[in-house]
Amino acid sequence: MKKFSPEYLMQNEEFQLLAEVEHHKVKTFILEQISFESTLIRWFSVYQIGMIVFLLFLLGKAIFLFNRGMTDALVQIGYAIVFSFSVLIILHEMFHAIAYWLTGARKLKAGAIWKKFIFYVVADRQVIDSRSFLFIAYAPFIVVKMVCIALAIYFWSSPNVYFFLSIMCIHSLFCAGDIAMLAFYKQHSDKEIYNFDDLSSGKTSFYFRK
Repeated sequence: MKKFSPEYLMQNEEFQLLAEVEHHKVKTFILEQISFESTLIRWFSVYQIGMIVFLLFLLGKAIFLFNRGMTDALVQIGYAIVFSFSVLIILHEMFHAIAYWLTGARKLKAGAIWKKFIFYVVADRQVIDSRSFLFIAYAPFIVVKMVCIALAIYFWSSPNVYFFLSIMCIHSLFCAGDIAMLAFYKQHSDKEIYNFDDLSSGKTSFYFRK
């Protein structure tokens, strides 16, 4: 697929600006997409509720075992929580970065908006087409899900299974922003969308081919 430059999208009459999101307002943009009742958001909401219920089940069972003198399961869930809000955040963004790299994007930069507890990887001033964006957005969800399921099966008879199943459940919360961005694309499924990040202006622009 032909690669475009940001200047080409902005100056060529073949393309029109669809949306522009300031990076410090990305949470507002994400919440707007979540509030839009699309099929993708509804299905992901059901999935996320299922993961929360499953995590509560694991926690309840671990507490039950703890009261019977078996502490390993509860300890593994504790480890999973610490891991998820430290190492897993890094891994999540790393999988985005790898996906970016595989689609040919370079000049990658990772960062965080600490006040809003938002973490991100961007490809500065590099145009990303819809298919590539789909791959980039889904990469952490699919990789973490598959790895957790595989390791949970492997450690099924061990207390370690609680660690990997808990990570799988918690990680669903981390994917909400990615799914919301995909929901934006789904709202405009009739359009061929291209986007690019501009770190100097602190914005992400979405264009579509007329």
